[in-house]
Amino acid sequence: MNSIPDLRVILIDDNEIDLMLHEKLITFQQISRTVLSFLNPNKALEFLSSNISLPRIPPTVILLDIQMPEMDGFEFLQAFDSYPQKIKSQCHIIMVSSTLDYGDITRTNANPLVVKLLRKPLLLKELRETVEGIFKDFV
Repeated sequence: MNSIPDLRVILIDDNEIDLMLHEKLITFQQISRTVLSFLNPNKALEFLSSNISLPRIPPTVILLDIQMPEMDGFEFLQAFDSYPQKIKSQCHIIMVSSTLDYGDITRTNANPLVVKLLRKPLLLKELRETVEGIFKDFV
């Protein structure tokens, strides 16, 4: 994969082990040099809203867990949908879950903000192909 110089990856998951494993996978495979991890989806939303004042928002991949206690992935998507287009156009959301719930899968696939649903644990090949697909016209 050709690297995208300022690509950043934001991980949002309530499971510290998943966050650590996914961060290691992304940095080890050089998908991105900037990986930001959030245990709390509200903190991720705060971080993203702080980007509104940036003159240019770097291309961003958000790996978002579906099932979290305080705010689930769908509630995050609902809140994120109200953000300015300047931010939404630079953020590409990949839902990440171990769910087998047909309702969750259907809701994920129907949401226009979501690029793809990937299963936990993340597989390098799937993640790489998904990121390459998002940025195929970029590099």
